[in-house]
Amino acid sequence: MSRLSNARTELENYEKTRPADYVSQYQPKIKDVMGQLDGMKEFDYDPDADTAYQQYKSQYTRSAKLANQNAQANAAAQTGGYGSSYGTQAGQSAYQNAMAGLSSATNSLYSQALNQYTQKKSDLQNQLSGYQQAEAQDYEKYQTNYQNWENQRNYYQSAYNQAASESQAKKSRCRPMT
Repeated sequence: MSRLSNARTELENYEKTRPADYVSQYQPKIKDVMGQLDGMKEFDYDPDADTAYQQYKSQYTRSAKLANQNAQANAAAQTGGYGSSYGTQAGQSAYQNAMAGLSSATNSLYSQALNQYTQKKSDLQNQLSGYQQAEAQDYEKYQTNYQNWENQRNYYQSAYNQAASESQAKKSRCRPMT
């Protein structure tokens, strides 16, 4: 085999080892997390839809009614067993004081719900960032490998071009002059 033929064979064989096109393993995951983030509604807390709130409401309402009844009973006991406007006021005051706890519990439940929402969003953003970083690293690695392959192919191409030039020069020297 001639040098030119060897160089052509080496170049052709090496070109068959060209890396496949880059295929991202992270794009489906990135799209999924982005879809989840895009699908997140703005934060909204509806206490009527919260089971814990309903339990608190029931508990505080029961306690408030009992406090009202006890305050009115105590006022009636102090007035000789007769109901009075003082008893009604004392009952209402006891009721309102007991129900104030529900407001505090509602604020606490709101804060918990907001924290959970914020944490979920933050977790998704961190997950997205991780996937994007991994994607960038994989693509950079692919680019480096492809560049290395291309450099080696250029070496084989150069060797082939040199062999072709030498072959052409040899043929030109060997031609008879007319």
